Amino acid sequence: MKILQVYRSEPNDNVKTLVGILNRDRDADEFNLHGENPNYDELVKKIFDADKTVCWW
Repeated sequence: MKILQVYRSEPNDNVKTLVGILNRDRDADEFNLHGENPNYDELVKKIFDADKTVCWW
């Protein structure tokens, strides 16, 4: 199962811990929305490539 983690802001330690648990034994990918000029075309491609997407803010 491929999982995508999407961050709206810089993840804190609690989020990092939860992401580590969710990503365990999975093919994991990440996308940062808090950076400058996020590439939304790339985000859409990653969402369709993933079996599950989790959004954090």
